[in-house]
Amino acid sequence: MSQKDPAVNESATHIYDALNRPERTFPSWPGKSVPGVKEPLRRVVDPKKIDENRQKSIQECKKVWGDYSGSGLECDEYPFASTKEGSTKGDNRFSVRLIDGPDNRKGGERLNEIYTLNRILDGDPFYVKITN
Repeated sequence: MSQKDPAVNESATHIYDALNRPERTFPSWPGKSVPGVKEPLRRVVDPKKIDENRQKSIQECKKVWGDYSGSGLECDEYPFASTKEGSTKGDNRFSVRLIDGPDNRKGGERLNEIYTLNRILDGDPFYVKITN
C-alpha cells in the first residue's frame, strides 16, 4: 500500500504510524510495538475469528472516539482482523483509527487481492510494507 494512493492513503498512513510511530496510535501505552515488519503477521481465514477481531477493534474505537455512526468514518484496525495478531490476541499490540469509509473498504479489498495473488493461506506468515 502506498501513502500516495488517494484510494487508500488513510489506510496506508494508519498502518505506517502503527509500525513506525506506535505512540500515535490507540490503544496507547509506553513502549508499544506492533508486528508486521520484523515479526510476521499470520493469516486467519476463520470468519468467526475475523469477526471477533473486528468487533474488539470497533469497541476500542468507540472507547476512544465515542459514537461515530453517521460520520462516514469507519474503524480501521491494524494488524488486520484477518490475522492471528489481530486485536483479540490479548497483548494490546494493535492499533485502531477512524478513517474515511471508502478508503477503509478499498484497503480491505487490496489486502484480499494480496492474499489471493500471493497465495497466502491460513496460518501463512507475511510482512507488511508501506511505501510513500
